[in-house]
Amino acid sequence: MFEFLKSKRPQTETPPSGAPLSVAPNSTQQHRNIHRELIRVVLKDTLRLHGIPSAWMACEVIVITRLPKEEELHIQLVVLKWNEKLLRYATALQRQLLLGLDRFDPTVDHSKYVVSWRFAPDCGSPFLSMPDPKFWSAPAATSQTQPDKEPVSILDRRQTRRAPNAPQARSLPVPPPDDESDFSQTQITPLR
Repeated sequence: MFEFLKSKRPQTETPPSGAPLSVAPNSTQQHRNIHRELIRVVLKDTLRLHGIPSAWMACEVIVITRLPKEEELHIQLVVLKWNEKLLRYATALQRQLLLGLDRFDPTVDHSKYVVSWRFAPDCGSPFLSMPDPKFWSAPAATSQTQPDKEPVSILDRRQTRRAPNAPQARSLPVPPPDDESDFSQTQITPLR
């Protein structure tokens, strides 16, 4: 008669393995996956903006947890095809990638990311062994050490840098020719 007062446990279904079902994925894992994909998209966009074929590079994003709630993000840029021009501007490309991340997601501090470079074994590098030790102390050619021009930021709508404002040179007055004038020359006389 008083069965309604008896406490009944709700019956839940458990999977055959005995582990409870997870309906929603872990939010931090989902956030990491979104962040990884954002970095890959920004890298492809940066390569496209600067005319670098996307088949030359790839990236891997590694998240390392140092302390609870403290993560360190490593972006590993993988060179798939060797090109000396690309490596010459590696630091500029790295900077443009971080600027692109700032543009797409300004709420995150991307300056703390660790960026490293890795070369695929089949990238085609012609340098498979180290040079003679004297190579490093030999003077380098000046044309190779000086960059052609500073790269333009991807946030700048112009495709070239403005020329620096040159100081205008003052030209000296040119005296008129003597023979071709109908006027007589002015004579300087002392004041009276």
